[in-house]
Amino acid sequence: MSDFNCIPISYVDNALLLPLMLEEERAWLADLEWDYSGIREILLSFARQKLLPGYVAFKDGNAVGYTYFLVNQAKGIIGSLYASASGRSQETVDQLVRLAATSLKEKEKVNRIEAQIMPFHSQDLTSPFMRNGFTFHERSYLRLDLKSFTAAPGRLRAGKIIPWSSLYLDSAAEMNMLSYRGQSDAQICEDYRTLAGCESYLRSLVENPGCGVLMQEASFMALDAQGRTIGLILCSRISEGAAMIPQIAVHPLHQGLGVGNTLMDNTLSRLRKLGFHSVALTVTKGNTRAYSWYQRVGFRHLKDFGAYVWER
Repeated sequence: MSDFNCIPISYVDNALLLPLMLEEERAWLADLEWDYSGIREILLSFARQKLLPGYVAFKDGNAVGYTYFLVNQAKGIIGSLYASASGRSQETVDQLVRLAATSLKEKEKVNRIEAQIMPFHSQDLTSPFMRNGFTFHERSYLRLDLKSFTAAPGRLRAGKIIPWSSLYLDSAAEMNMLSYRGQSDAQICEDYRTLAGCESYLRSLVENPGCGVLMQEASFMALDAQGRTIGLILCSRISEGAAMIPQIAVHPLHQGLGVGNTLMDNTLSRLRKLGFHSVALTVTKGNTRAYSWYQRVGFRHLKDFGAYVWER
């Protein structure tokens, strides 16, 4: 009978964790054209310093799965959960979800837990999350083939498009918050509900590689005639030739007036000029308006994944 157990990451030597993370890195690249090496190096660095809370699952002495999680004030975040394609993969997923959820729920100050986990190897992530009291929101990973995109940048009826600048971060955060008010994404991501949360979220996209490395040259803002922020699109590089749009938003008073189309056309045209062959984004299926628009632009479904939320 095989030996199966889970151990806190802080007790695990990085040499035992590395082969598993390299397998995960290959899965991201094969399925999503996403170079995960930068994130892997950051996680291993934190693990080496005993600063990465989470668990590693072992079978017969080999690491076959891991998860890590963080606490930000009153919110817990399950940052990743990966199980190897080899042996007991569903049992590994079930145990890691339970351990991560239980560890965060036991912290008295945590009243909400969020997780957006990309599945690999056809494993069921939704059932164990729901068994642990999480609600499930279906999301899709979409990709557009830039070779088939016809560049036709539009113009705003009033105002202008400018390159993204962090000098506008405060006004962009306020616009972002207003654009997501009452939307399904604000149920999934609590940051969208407050100005401070939107500021923190945008700053993370700009400064951290979690959603790729920001491409300043392919990120834009829309300003109205008075110079106020009415839209933005952020673009990042996820691998050689592949890009990601982690954020696009338009002020609610300016939606339906071509602002989103103009921002999108500018980014896609710039990516083509830079030699990129594809660009991806994610969308909540419940946001039917956005989902339909992305399909009209030319994005096609590649992979489904789940967003999970628990509230005390």
